[in-house]
Amino acid sequence: MDLNEDPKDLVQEYMDFTEANTLSAIERAVVGIYVVRETPGSNSSDVGLILEGVVVLRDLENVALGAAMLFGFFPS
Repeated sequence: MDLNEDPKDLVQEYMDFTEANTLSAIERAVVGIYVVRETPGSNSSDVGLILEGVVVLRDLENVALGAAMLFGFFPS
């Protein structure tokens, strides 16, 4: 995520992780956190990290942990 990107694009929510358009959206993402929910407003069933269109971490406990883990992928 560079300085010109909108911060609201960092976390993306999906209702069905297996749909073709969801997978297509992930492939287009450069950096992000995804959240999969069974129904709107329900607890997340999966939280993970996307780097250069590839899911690099899955099954994180929450978005806060995902954000902390994401910083570990950036060089200092």
